[in-house]
Amino acid sequence: MSLSRVEILLTWCNENGIQIDPRIQVRESRNHQELADRTESYSSRGCGISVYSLEDFIDSSCSLVRIPKAAILSTKSCFLSQDITSVPYGHTAHLALALAVYSEILRGQYSKWFGYLQSVPRETVDIAIFWGAKDVIDFKSCVCSSRGDTVLSQSAIGDHAGNVGAACSNTEFSECGPCLQYLDGKRARMWLSCTEAEKELDGLMDEIRQYYVSVVEPTLHAAFGRLRKTEAEHNVNVVSGGGIPRLDECSNELNSAEPSLPGFCHAYSLVSSRAFLVDAYHGLAMVPIADA
Repeated sequence: MSLSRVEILLTWCNENGIQIDPRIQVRESRNHQELADRTESYSSRGCGISVYSLEDFIDSSCSLVRIPKAAILSTKSCFLSQDITSVPYGHTAHLALALAVYSEILRGQYSKWFGYLQSVPRETVDIAIFWGAKDVIDFKSCVCSSRGDTVLSQSAIGDHAGNVGAACSNTEFSECGPCLQYLDGKRARMWLSCTEAEKELDGLMDEIRQYYVSVVEPTLHAAFGRLRKTEAEHNVNVVSGGGIPRLDECSNELNSAEPSLPGFCHAYSLVSSRAFLVDAYHGLAMVPIADA
């Protein structure tokens, strides 16, 4: 029997020295069954990893989790630590950490943080910056025949009454996850039309696209290229702290998970919804368990 997401996470925590108070429990749950039913096509969107108290009351002065800094994921501790320019704060720090997280996601089970990263949301977190932005949605899981070339009806684009028409060109699948996500964001973005918030979000989205093209893609391709070269030269299987995959497996690593703007935006949304400012060295970082 395969392990659950929580079991994998807790095993990883134990291996990395994260101590969790026995008065609390980390578990996978759905907020409401009704929400789960309505979001069935969104895969695991209705699910989440949460922390629950096993006691009626826990004094606020207690330390419930102790997390070694060696277990946090930052631009200083990631696979690409020597390739990412460290920035202490601001949107550039956010982008840099998103690249760090994305690089580890792409490494899959070879990543030191695999046990942690497999527990985070698998879809892009619904943050306002991505509302109505079609190029940040991964339409590969779209069940309509047109996949990424989604044909939107006029009502889906501009019905101010809020009535959304079918997003897919194939109306049989008018409730596929990616299309619903796009249409929902499109409607939400309408509320920000002609506001300062809209200008701010547009500017940030432009920065994300530019950073992806100018930094993310070339950095990832260069880094994975070095892995392949190193493995080919030594012709050995080296596994240490996340490790270097065997040549036959590494050669397909990028082919099976090719970098993409939607993939990077997924990592960006995780950073946006979960990151902490840790200290002067790590700066903005992902802190396992604390972010649950």
